[in-house]
Amino acid sequence: LIIFLETSYNYSTMKNIEAVYRKGLRAYDRGYFEDARENFGQAMHLTNMRTDENMIIACRELQHDLSLGISMTFCGQRNSKKAIEFCDQALRIAQYLSDTLRIAKCQHQYGEIKIMKNSFRNAMEKFKESLKLKLQAVGDNNLDVADTYHSIGKTYLYLMDLPKAKEMFDKSLKIRQRILGDHDLKIAQLYFDIGDLCDLEDKHDNALTMFEKSLKILLMTLGKNSLDLAKTYRAIGWIYGYYLQRGHDARTMFDKALKIELNVVGESSLQVAQTYYYMAYTYYKEDNINHSLPLCFKAANIQLNLQKTCYFSMANIYNLLGHCHKNQENYDTAQELYNKALKIRKQLFGEKHLSIASIYDSLADISIGNEDHENAKCLAEQSLDIREDITGDNSIYVAYSHSTLAQCYKAQHMYTKAMGEYHKALKIHQDIAGDKATIGIANVYYNISCIYGLQNLLTKEIHCEEKYVDICKQIHGENRINIAKSYRNIGWNYCKLQQFDEGLAYYQKHLDIVLQLKGNMDEPRYDAYISMAQLYNRLKRSKDAIPMYEKALHYNFLIYGEIHEKRVELYNQLQKIYRQENNQHMADKMNKLASDVKRGLRRYHRSKEPLL
Repeated sequence: LIIFLETSYNYSTMKNIEAVYRKGLRAYDRGYFEDARENFGQAMHLTNMRTDENMIIACRELQHDLSLGISMTFCGQRNSKKAIEFCDQALRIAQYLSDTLRIAKCQHQYGEIKIMKNSFRNAMEKFKESLKLKLQAVGDNNLDVADTYHSIGKTYLYLMDLPKAKEMFDKSLKIRQRILGDHDLKIAQLYFDIGDLCDLEDKHDNALTMFEKSLKILLMTLGKNSLDLAKTYRAIGWIYGYYLQRGHDARTMFDKALKIELNVVGESSLQVAQTYYYMAYTYYKEDNINHSLPLCFKAANIQLNLQKTCYFSMANIYNLLGHCHKNQENYDTAQELYNKALKIRKQLFGEKHLSIASIYDSLADISIGNEDHENAKCLAEQSLDIREDITGDNSIYVAYSHSTLAQCYKAQHMYTKAMGEYHKALKIHQDIAGDKATIGIANVYYNISCIYGLQNLLTKEIHCEEKYVDICKQIHGENRINIAKSYRNIGWNYCKLQQFDEGLAYYQKHLDIVLQLKGNMDEPRYDAYISMAQLYNRLKRSKDAIPMYEKALHYNFLIYGEIHEKRVELYNQLQKIYRQENNQHMADKMNKLASDVKRGLRRYHRSKEPLL
């Protein structure tokens, strides 16, 4: 009876310790690292109180698992020193137990710490060492083995070896689905990384599907307040904003992510910095640099305060800041920022990595802006060499390099060579996409149309830009500002060909879209009304031209105010039309309004003159 009671007591105590440990694991899964560590610490304290010889092995095993759990929490908080300390402690216990599987788990954790420190090749060594031990200990059909396949896949993803990443993800998914079914947290985490892989492969619809599958499982398993959930909202927002041009929907996702991150880890965290970066990139894609830059600075300041200066996401921030300054034609500043990003990426990945190639493309654009065409071509060729070495000569990334080379030739007015590079890019995009419409194909058609425009081959320009529009409509629908701009350009080209009815039809399409779009659309609407007014005027349709000019005046006021040179031009144009219509009263009125604005302009300029 005494033996039975002692055994029952020990069994009950160990169950209590395991319950506290599992509570810690649940907190860790949600991203509550402090709470998780507190639970692991409590459980560790209870195991240290057990002195029974018959429980020593079980206690040691739990102490290993708890030490490893504590290391994981520090890893989640980017504290490598503490993460290593507790992983070392776990390894000593595993070696004392001669437990091959637990030794393998420690090697896996060392790999995760290496990932945190951006030491990806060293991480790969640790993961492969872990995998070898796990296969020896438990065979292939085991969740611990699936974990390491998953981590190896993520490491290949960092190293941009996409086929090997896919192979590892497929192995992990097969094991996990066989053991866990399709609605477990680990399945959700794997779906997320497969979504990342699809994104890098330019398969953005597939990426969105994977992120949404991950989101559904996370909501079922973790509820509405976990870091994994925030990360998934952020990824969905990225697809919406960067590829699908659904800026409003993207910001809704980012706001959800930010709310969770601020609640779980607070403002000064890499997770919040990453969300600010994604928000900034979405504004950049909308050509809204004034909103993008402050968010970039927020993200950068958080990282710098955390002393994470040589970190992959810091390179991304420098890269985006470079894009913003390049768009504003601040080429020197942009080049400095790109070089900072390049330095970090070379430290992390070496000379040959796809992220290095993308910066060479950006630096080539800077050289084109500075009219340093030889350097631009050299950078574009370096980018192409890296991409062909890593991905072969028929990948989406190689297509990007051919487009950059085409830009170099275009800047030198070498249109035949530029067209050749664009057609190489187009063929690769089409080979990869098959019958599917993609933005990559659309963009190449647009660039080809620009070459035809520079050669004054207007019919061919129209044909290619119409292809661009048709593909964009298939992907995004018609109500997009880029489609509106293309309608206007196509209309202008028809007018140059003296095909005014076709030109007018496209101008009307341009106007219809910009009137429907939300946000700050004053300038696009002003441009649309001006285009319509000028064409009606050219066609001697004064009654149609006048209301177009009047609406242009309205948006001119919203943009520039009452006193502006363009307002004088509009009043003068209306004055001419009214005179042609023999409406002297309105002509005189327009003349007076133009004179009033001119006087206002003279007063303004005198107020700016320096005093003698």
